[in-house]
Amino acid sequence: MAKRSADFELDGDDPVYIQIERWARTNIQNGAWPPGHRIPPELDLMKQAQCSRATVNKALTNLANARLIVRHRRHGSYVRQSTEEHAVLGVLDIRSEIEASGRTYSYDVLERSITDADAEIADWPELTAGEPLLKLLAVHRGNSTAEVLEERLIRLRIAPEAETENFDESPPNVWLLSRLPCTRLAHVIRAKTSTSREETILDVAPRSALLVSERRTWAEDQPVTWVRLFFPSDRNEFTGEFNPLDPGRAAAIT
Repeated sequence: MAKRSADFELDGDDPVYIQIERWARTNIQNGAWPPGHRIPPELDLMKQAQCSRATVNKALTNLANARLIVRHRRHGSYVRQSTEEHAVLGVLDIRSEIEASGRTYSYDVLERSITDADAEIADWPELTAGEPLLKLLAVHRGNSTAEVLEERLIRLRIAPEAETENFDESPPNVWLLSRLPCTRLAHVIRAKTSTSREETILDVAPRSALLVSERRTWAEDQPVTWVRLFFPSDRNEFTGEFNPLDPGRAAAIT
């Protein structure tokens, strides 16, 4: 059941358009406005905020650019449909894999910081120079044993709420998919020799072989997140199947 929508109230901390945007984001993220929900008309927001149409339009434009709402001329604005229940080729569901083996899953953020694109653009070439990023170092555990090391970057321009999210309830991949559609994914898997930091976190022997999954995802035409996952090779393998003679399967992954 969706939560009750928060009463309209401006907090006075920022320009009015940002306050309207923050109020709408809160309703979307806490489930008060579920996917497909029609948000209040512009005229209603203008009256409640006692502001101009341009101010309301700027707030709604920001929400649309963040892929949180869809705007339809003469038909209003709606919360974008979530993609969290749709399988995406190449997205690894580490939690499901761990829980399917009968172990208890947990996700721990070891380090977090705000960086800028200039420091990370070699790994993520689609970035805009100078834009802020959330940088995470985290570990996926099964029964408290480190199973997968994760390095992740999230564009705060697209998902600004990530800056204060602790990811205790949902790891970043689930958290992002519940808010933004994954419409494109670039994925590569390779092998590497472990570093001392990786050996310490994953509790593997010096110079162990690791499998590395690296991917970049987009929502519509906007890059959203870059992630690199490190798997001890003696405990993991990647498998898949593709049947070009099965028209339905081919259509699903084209």
